[in-house]
Amino acid sequence: MKERNRRKSQKKKTGSFTKILILVCSAMVYSAVLSNLIDRSATDLVVNAYHDESLEQLQLVNVTADPENSRMLLDQKYPLRYLNTESDLLETDEMLAATVETVGKRSSVYVLETDGELSKVMLDDSTVGYVRTSAISNGLNVIFDDCDEVKYISEDTVLLSEPDGDADEVAELVMNDEVTLSGTNDETYWRVEYDGTTAYVDHDYLMDEMIVIPEPEPEPVAAPAVAASYSEPESDPEWDGSVLTRSAGVVYGPSGKETYYNLNMSGVISILQGMGINEEYWVRGDGVKMYGDYILAACAFDIRPRGSTVETSLGTAICADTGGFAASNPTQVDIAVDW
Repeated sequence: MKERNRRKSQKKKTGSFTKILILVCSAMVYSAVLSNLIDRSATDLVVNAYHDESLEQLQLVNVTADPENSRMLLDQKYPLRYLNTESDLLETDEMLAATVETVGKRSSVYVLETDGELSKVMLDDSTVGYVRTSAISNGLNVIFDDCDEVKYISEDTVLLSEPDGDADEVAELVMNDEVTLSGTNDETYWRVEYDGTTAYVDHDYLMDEMIVIPEPEPEPVAAPAVAASYSEPESDPEWDGSVLTRSAGVVYGPSGKETYYNLNMSGVISILQGMGINEEYWVRGDGVKMYGDYILAACAFDIRPRGSTVETSLGTAICADTGGFAASNPTQVDIAVDW
């Protein structure tokens, strides 16, 4: 009787221990499941479903009721990258796999897995597939549209080793330095070729044409002091008609009516020099103002352009000036003198 009671008591203890063990295990499993559910958002649960290769077309079906929070969780879990070229999104991680769609250059993707030549990515619309790993870039600033254009630097600046303001300086450039633009985008720094080196420059410093710096205007040539007296007019040896003198005032020479005037010739001489006609200004002994071997005269530019020559009673003159007479008498020559 005592033995039977002892066995009964032992069996009862064993049954209690088994029940306790079952309860403890159940509690541990429940705790683990509950903890997992607390630690993982609905978005994470769906993203992890991407690893189920049995799905033919993986879509993010449920992004939770809080899209912004879901996007933040994706940003934390997977790196956001950009495609540096138009790419085929493949169904599987095989080069000859069927194309899901073609994804445009600069499209953003979440990189879910990277393994060799192909990387698993998710698009903004939650479509998942595979693209070439080489087509993935870290930022939009390193993605360029190719071009080949000559540009000039608008002001002093520097070239950088990377399209980033904190990158190392490659070279210092000054205004009008020439570079070849090889890549553009919507970012600050564009790709250029300079002195055999690929570098990057703030595109605000690029211009299509060089800045033309005007040459300084020549200093006005001062007229010599007025002579106290003059010799007789030096007439043209080939002319046997009337010669213009101070007293005569008006004569008709070999090219028509001749008159004289006395004004400061500094502005006229500056214009001739600007045209590339560089001679010495001087006053002849008879008071006639000269420019090199030619008499300075005013003409009608319609028939005698500035810089052309005309014969007068006093010698060959250069048409350097004009006057109001040109409208009524275009053949008149007004000779510059110091009278």
